Amino acid sequence: MTVLVVEHSRVQQLIIKAMLREYKLDSLVVDSYEKALSEIRSREYHAILCASRLPDGKGIELAKQANVSQGKELLFVLLTTEDTREFLNEAIANGVSRVISRKDAYALQNIIKELVDSDDDAMAAIGHVLLIEDNRTMVQLITAMMKVSGSTCDSCADGNEAIAWMERESFDLVITDYYLEGDLTGLDVVRKIRSMPDEKQQIPILVMSGESSVEKRVEVLVAGANDYLIKPIVEQELRARAGNLIKQKKLLDRVIRQQNRLKELAMTDQLTGLYNRHFLTQMVPGKLAEAHRHGFDLSLMVIDIDHFKAINDNHGHEVGDRVLKAVAELLQTNCREEDMAIRLGGEEFLFILPYCSPAAAKEKAEDFRQKLEALMPCKLKVTASFGVTSLEKGQKKPFLELFNAADQAVYEAKNSGRNKVIYHSLS
Repeated sequence: MTVLVVEHSRVQQLIIKAMLREYKLDSLVVDSYEKALSEIRSREYHAILCASRLPDGKGIELAKQANVSQGKELLFVLLTTEDTREFLNEAIANGVSRVISRKDAYALQNIIKELVDSDDDAMAAIGHVLLIEDNRTMVQLITAMMKVSGSTCDSCADGNEAIAWMERESFDLVITDYYLEGDLTGLDVVRKIRSMPDEKQQIPILVMSGESSVEKRVEVLVAGANDYLIKPIVEQELRARAGNLIKQKKLLDRVIRQQNRLKELAMTDQLTGLYNRHFLTQMVPGKLAEAHRHGFDLSLMVIDIDHFKAINDNHGHEVGDRVLKAVAELLQTNCREEDMAIRLGGEEFLFILPYCSPAAAKEKAEDFRQKLEALMPCKLKVTASFGVTSLEKGQKKPFLELFNAADQAVYEAKNSGRNKVIYHSLS
């Protein structure tokens, strides 16, 4: 789905683009009436978000031209500061779908969400289908039926080939005949798919057969198939059943994405984007157990920004927040893939460093200390005190003992002048 944004204000452009990007919508931004007119005459757009006043024309006139050029039902949203009844009537009469205030970001976000939801509904029954069928005529017939529905369809005649294909690619639906070439039946394919790892095992399966016995249908459904279709195939029935199964699969995918997003939000500090205390309690014990099990070094670094209360008191909490974000960004840019940066709260951070020896951890802390001292966020000199400790190969210690050692090292750094690295050995 592509959205055309017609807006001359640079600030408004950035706000709208950020909203569209949040909902993973493609967009093109132009800043004049003539550029917009050229675009709507040369390609198709699903929606247009347009300022009512442009340097070289009016948004209402562009709406009239857009509805003629696009040749389909178009969502045209006009952003304006005018709210008179006469203006609204003129806008609607010329093809404007919605009129909202330029200052109402909440209303604009709701419109974008409605646009995404409507597109999701339209696309819900369209997917990528794997057809397992050894009759070439039937393959051509079913492939054509899926194409009419908007779905793409790959086919093979052998169950083993189908399983190998599924391991490489993602599908929204499997349609399989009961009797196949090779040593696997459709029933075997169902069982193998249901024993696959992760989300692969959840893919919907429609089994086709010329046998109409209740026993055969029950056998297939008990094995894990979602539906059973008796040959000869009726096009409308196949498309309806396939569409319903694809919709169910996409709905499940959406729920899983939402759950994962909620988990991510629950474990992420909203100000800095780093992991939070919840992540610490949920995930770090597992990393420590892994270090115990495989015998690798794991280091901890506690970082406490020096005199942070004075920054808030003298410059305000907004500046304090910007300082915290800058420190977090510096942490993230110095992370290896396996490292974990956590905001413990306030001005205190924790760095978990798997596969990091005591010498490497001290070197990393000193490097970070120097980079922070040179950073000058908000044109302020910001420093921090660092406490470092390490779980060395062969040692088995609980996480609390590691954290306490690093935390005590931070207090020692604070009490001995700040802006320094102190290392405490567990031994």
